[in-house]
Amino acid sequence: MRDYSKKLRRLSALIYAVAIIAMSFLFFTNDFGLVDIRKTAVIIGAGIDLTQNGVAVTAQIAVPQPSENGENTQFIEVEGEGVTVADALNQVNAKTGFFPKLVFCKLIILGESCRNKNIFEILDYFYRDDYTQLTPIIAMCKGSAAELLSSQMRFGNTATVSIERLLSDEAKKSGNASTVNLKMLGKAQYSPSKACFMPYIESSSAAVGQIGQGEQGGSGEQSAQVGSSAQGKSGGEQEFLCNGTAVFADGMFAGVLTAEQTFALNILTSEVRHVFVPCEAEGKTYVLGLRNCQGSVGADAASGKITADFSAVAQIYDVAQPSDPQSAAEGVVPPEVLKGGEEEVRRRIISLLSTLAEADCDALGIKTKLFKFHYSDFGRLKDVILSSEVEANVKLRSAG
Repeated sequence: MRDYSKKLRRLSALIYAVAIIAMSFLFFTNDFGLVDIRKTAVIIGAGIDLTQNGVAVTAQIAVPQPSENGENTQFIEVEGEGVTVADALNQVNAKTGFFPKLVFCKLIILGESCRNKNIFEILDYFYRDDYTQLTPIIAMCKGSAAELLSSQMRFGNTATVSIERLLSDEAKKSGNASTVNLKMLGKAQYSPSKACFMPYIESSSAAVGQIGQGEQGGSGEQSAQVGSSAQGKSGGEQEFLCNGTAVFADGMFAGVLTAEQTFALNILTSEVRHVFVPCEAEGKTYVLGLRNCQGSVGADAASGKITADFSAVAQIYDVAQPSDPQSAAEGVVPPEVLKGGEEEVRRRIISLLSTLAEADCDALGIKTKLFKFHYSDFGRLKDVILSSEVEANVKLRSAG
């Protein structure tokens, strides 16, 4: 019996050794057909433009290269055209011989031509495709999405990488960009508000206008906060800004918010960390840094008013003329400066709400909150709440 157990242990050890050698051989000599570096193209960004015949999709593709060629990855732009997005992507496959994979797609840009159609008809493929995640950043641009993706950016290897940086969480937490992804977009659209928004990318040479117009422009103060230099197909350098916001009512384009209105949108709907706002007090121009920001917007069912609340801790970051070094070191913000900051933030909030009311676009989700917290009054107020009186409460306190 003892000899039998000893032989069994030796046999088991031999079987384990053979299995390990066989698995190691397979691991180092074969990929089991899962990945072929020469047959795989990864789409990292996609631009969508409407044409007379349907949809044109420009795919920015990362093509892995054998390491002996020097560069491990090559980035190219390939355009496909079809009746739908899926049909256009199939043409990309026919042109390249690669099967385009969207699992690594991080950015989707809608061209200016997409304003004329319900954006969820255009984006339907991305919600249906099993290999597309709901995390890609979505944005609209002025002009052609194909030209934007083919631009040679000063920062980053590709336009996709540069725009991702401009629309990062850091930009969102600074109140400069209204960054959203496919999941957030769909959630907002299919809520009781039936409205959504996304960043709007344009050249800094364009003029900023009001909501509902095709162009945007803006204050010089925030125009340089979110931007990147690029060289287009014509060879001239341009700067692209992402501090505007395109808003949509029931999937249809409703207008473009200015940089100041985008600021108000972000402090009311996002978790901003640190924002800057200029203000006037006692004939001087101050720039206040606001942190510990708390913002919200909703509806008061009893009075039928829209209520917007914002509070933050303020610190003076700059003054347009020389100041006393001792007062600067103490960090105390005078009451008149706090009041000036409150008036400026309140002005931006009211401007945002009034322009959204004119466009009949509930991008702030007021109807959704009314549905959640005042359901018994929802039917009575849903059609009139956007045009109701606005009460904006802004409270700033000194950091010193």
